[in-house]
Amino acid sequence: MGEKPKYSLRSFNFKNFKGIHDVEIENLPPHAHWIFLTGENGFGKTSILQAIATSLAGVEDHTYKFFNETGTKLISKLNGTTKTYGVEKEGDIYKYSSSTPWEKFTLLACYGSSRLNTYVESSSTSGETNTSTSNLYDSRSLLENIEYQLSRWYAKDKDKEFRDKYKYVTSVLIDILQIHSIEVDYKTDQVYYRERDQYGNPYERITKENLASGYRNLIALVGDMILRLFRTDPSKTDPSKLEGIVIIDELDLHLHPKWQKRLPEILTRYFPRVQFIVSTHSPIPLLGAPKDSVFLTVHRTKEQGIMIDRLIDLEQEISKLTPNLLLNSPIFGYAEIFSSNYKTGAEIYTAASTYELTLENQVQEELMNNLSPEKQAELKRLLNK
Repeated sequence: MGEKPKYSLRSFNFKNFKGIHDVEIENLPPHAHWIFLTGENGFGKTSILQAIATSLAGVEDHTYKFFNETGTKLISKLNGTTKTYGVEKEGDIYKYSSSTPWEKFTLLACYGSSRLNTYVESSSTSGETNTSTSNLYDSRSLLENIEYQLSRWYAKDKDKEFRDKYKYVTSVLIDILQIHSIEVDYKTDQVYYRERDQYGNPYERITKENLASGYRNLIALVGDMILRLFRTDPSKTDPSKLEGIVIIDELDLHLHPKWQKRLPEILTRYFPRVQFIVSTHSPIPLLGAPKDSVFLTVHRTKEQGIMIDRLIDLEQEISKLTPNLLLNSPIFGYAEIFSSNYKTGAEIYTAASTYELTLENQVQEELMNNLSPEKQAELKRLLNK
């Protein structure tokens, strides 16, 4: 067995928070690498992620307003320790209260659906440090600038700490992005990227601004995550040694299906001590889910508010399901998987067929139809032997 996250969400109970009336999930498996949330737009996935984040990080300036109502309470259990935040009523006054055996959980990085923009330099030098949950609540919040730190580490390569950080972090980014190389211009401090073709041949170097949004999204997200978790333990230089919990809304954002599947696999490999809690609208990331992942589906009604179910049975079968079956399962509950142009009674290709096999069968069928009835009968007899 490989490494497991040191910190993992074991249970939660949220009341009267952003459309949540009362939801509770208990007995989550210890040290699961991934927790996936699915559900239609507007059903409350983001609210659940925000509740998890705030129950760990505590009430902040940008989240306090969501606690100003009767009975708001966030309870989460991380490993064996329970943490509670809420608002209690004393007479006609609502008073914020917390009951927790530990200080604010700092090993946390959270990302909303907008994560392309970073600080010009580093947040520590600009004086505009956002909290670990800011981007999950506010799409205008900026992320840490990994390029600023890469150029800084590169310029100070005589120091082992900076040399190691540059080596490890560029290696992670190159593999995650599937590019040829990352280079720093010593004179200008500009970071350049070299993409590669399918044969591994490098293209001309370009800046991040000229990369596709999928690349820029991953650079910003992974870079911010590494820098935030580095800050919690300055002695670490290797990202694989970092510990904590990372929350990502819409993991599949801007990504081709190949990358959607690959991202859970590669993030687990490079960050084995981190638990990822994410939402997705696509079945493809679930194909890359490691063993013992958790699947939660979110739904909503006017009377009951936001609700959530754990799909324990499907957790055991997930490795056997294709994208079509995932879409049709309770994870997504999408029954209309046929093309809008499909006509009832027409031939349909099954999930058991690959695209190449389907084309091959079409060619064989056309050849068969061109044979005389006698030749067709003879060929069928030979194939059935």
